[in-house]
Amino acid sequence: MKMRKLDVVNFLRGYSISTIVIMHLVGMLGISGIWEKAAAFGGAGVHVFILCSGFGLYLSYLRKPLGYIAFLKKRFTRIYMPMAVLCVATAVWMACMGREWFMPLWGNLLLFKMFVPELESSMGGQMWFVSTIIQFYLAWPLIVKLFNIRGGVKLALIISLLWSTTVGLLGYAEERVWNSFFLQYLWEFCLGMKMAEIYHGNPKALEVPRWKCLLPLCMAGVGLTGIMGFAGWPWKLYNDIPSLVGYMSLALIIYKVGIKPLNRLLEWTNRFSYEWYLVHMLVFDIIFYYIGHNAPIAVVFVLCLLLSYSTAIAYSRIWSK
Repeated sequence: MKMRKLDVVNFLRGYSISTIVIMHLVGMLGISGIWEKAAAFGGAGVHVFILCSGFGLYLSYLRKPLGYIAFLKKRFTRIYMPMAVLCVATAVWMACMGREWFMPLWGNLLLFKMFVPELESSMGGQMWFVSTIIQFYLAWPLIVKLFNIRGGVKLALIISLLWSTTVGLLGYAEERVWNSFFLQYLWEFCLGMKMAEIYHGNPKALEVPRWKCLLPLCMAGVGLTGIMGFAGWPWKLYNDIPSLVGYMSLALIIYKVGIKPLNRLLEWTNRFSYEWYLVHMLVFDIIFYYIGHNAPIAVVFVLCLLLSYSTAIAYSRIWSK
């Protein structure tokens, strides 16, 4: 099955953000059992999103290389400004709720929160990812040089494994500023770059794997992710690899099933996936404050998804003007 333009990449980005949002919502609702476990696996969408980010950035670079300053200006306009405005809005809400907002706000606006554990998720559990993406942008020229070395993707994997090992040995495996530093995900970012290189050279050379490959990869990836997570340290340090394989295989299986309305919805969701990622926790928090304890879980669940989704659409249109 050939990749039709970039439809599958758009699908993967839309799908990954959707599962991440649902994971956060299920956690806030306190839903337990099999639904909690299924939603938790949705958090692996971050790996696919990073891979797709590497794909998109390098494909743009191959088509139209930019100098470092021009690159930073373009990417920071796209990523930083929507985040900054959202942080100001979140700070206003936190102040109204009587929460500490001053240091969380400035930690996010000045970006030093990516080095302070207490501030990393102070304006929402999702905000750590913005720090990771910005770190990739800052290191972009070095990443390109690494990638262009012979065996660059393999070197990136070694660097990521060494970082995971170092973090574990230092006892910081549960610290977000350590376990989500960009080196942790360097290998999957560079893997996305490799896919972009292949696609740029010959779009027909990049295919969605066949069923006979996807099904065993999905089962092996999901199974190993569960086993390594259950086994705990040190195996849990390295479960990003099977997590990416299992999650992405499952996503591609859903894509290959070919439910057109679903595929088109997720491809369209990609257009404002970043904005949805930014706003969803604030929207959830507001809804939970007003009706979270007075309405059935199903009602809160649907309302949170619909309002956060529609807010993201509106927010993305502000920045697209």
